[in-house]
Amino acid sequence: MTKKDQRLKKIYDEFLDFLIKKLIQYEDSQLIASTMIAQALRLYKSTLTDKEYKEMLESVLKTSKTVRPFMIRTLH
Repeated sequence: MTKKDQRLKKIYDEFLDFLIKKLIQYEDSQLIASTMIAQALRLYKSTLTDKEYKEMLESVLKTSKTVRPFMIRTLH
């Protein structure tokens, strides 16, 4: 695993821990998910060009069919 892969895994795991804490605190998976998407889109919009932003959104749509749900069914 490369150093970049290690950093990505660490960030992913930290955000997952944060997500679980918020789900326990607010008990509303859609509220948490919509807030996270809104913040992520703002971050992308702040750091990407308009062309890059559009390409990122297209990439998200293309890969959305391969997203797997959490195994814990109590999230929704």
